[in-house]
Amino acid sequence: MLSPGGLAMTLLLGALVASAPLAMDIYLPSMPAMTRALGATAGEVQLTLSVYMFGWGAAQLLAGPLSDRFGRRPALIGGLALFTAASVACALAPGTAALVVARFFQAIAVATVAVVPRAVVRDLHAGERAAHMLSTMMLVLGVMPVAAPVLGAELHLAFGWRASFAVVAAYGAALLALVHFALPETLADRDPDALAPPVVLRNWRRALASRRYVGYALAIAAAMSGLFAFLAGSAFVFVEGMGRGERAYSLYFALVMLGTFVGTAIARRATRRLGIVGMVRMGSLALLASGGAMALLAWLGAAHPLAVVVPMFVFMAAYMCMVPQATAGALTPFPEIAGSAASLMSFVQFGVASATALAVGIAFDGTSRPMASAIALAGLAAFVATQLLVVRGRDRARAQG
Repeated sequence: MLSPGGLAMTLLLGALVASAPLAMDIYLPSMPAMTRALGATAGEVQLTLSVYMFGWGAAQLLAGPLSDRFGRRPALIGGLALFTAASVACALAPGTAALVVARFFQAIAVATVAVVPRAVVRDLHAGERAAHMLSTMMLVLGVMPVAAPVLGAELHLAFGWRASFAVVAAYGAALLALVHFALPETLADRDPDALAPPVVLRNWRRALASRRYVGYALAIAAAMSGLFAFLAGSAFVFVEGMGRGERAYSLYFALVMLGTFVGTAIARRATRRLGIVGMVRMGSLALLASGGAMALLAWLGAAHPLAVVVPMFVFMAAYMCMVPQATAGALTPFPEIAGSAASLMSFVQFGVASATALAVGIAFDGTSRPMASAIALAGLAAFVATQLLVVRGRDRARAQG
């Protein structure tokens, strides 16, 4: 078994969290071609992404309590088994309807795989130490959005779109074996009542009573909705709107996601100096500026890929500066209900983000304007939530103290 809190465990937790963006990003370059291969519309193919996001968010309401009730290891093993089976079903889907159903079950499974590692971190650490470990996990996570679309584009060009889901299934099977043989249980005391509705509701009410918890959750939800707007719209903007191919799109996407490494590096250096609230405030301001710049360029008619790539690169750097710190800030006051608090927070985030992604898909008009406008609004919402609920909440607590 791995040493709790060691580097190897941190890397494994990062690889587990990375399964979610792998399943989400690897087939993005194939989406325009899938409309032809499956005889579907762009909206129907984009539904496979929106359903994934919605299922991912909704299932997280139970993912945390399940891990509080049965333990982190059993929850992860069950989630990874379902994730692998659903990924195989995606690869074999005969049509769009079957693919949408398989994606929904894939999302339900990945919810556990995404939530539980964060609860494991809270089992081991709190405060800035938790933020530091989460930032290291995010560095591992950051590799996947860069690599997944590049890999997906090459798999698509060589073998077709189904190959991407086959690779996701293999990744899930490998993680299942690692968790079974190497991951120790980190939950000290299982809560036998964690799944009882009155207990779940009481835990959620306790979390929602915290002004700063709500502020952190809404700020992350806004930031994530900007990311999901890009995921939903970028393939159609670059491939159809700007006339670039799948390989070019994957490279543009990878350039954007390199911003995650920059943001992680900044966060690892600056968190101890600025503190969690300072990092979230700085990140939200950068989200506002980069989203606004992209929308301005889009409405001025800039149709060059760099008009999207450069501001979105900054947006992703800001995202990585803010989200791990906000997650740690939200969960630190709730050590005994970390799973429930994490699942509720994730549900809010993915509910908002999936609705944003669906709106971007419906509003696509052949330009980057709908996508860029959604990203700008996301940056504004993140900044407002941070200022009104997180920063003012801290200042009010200091004044009362």
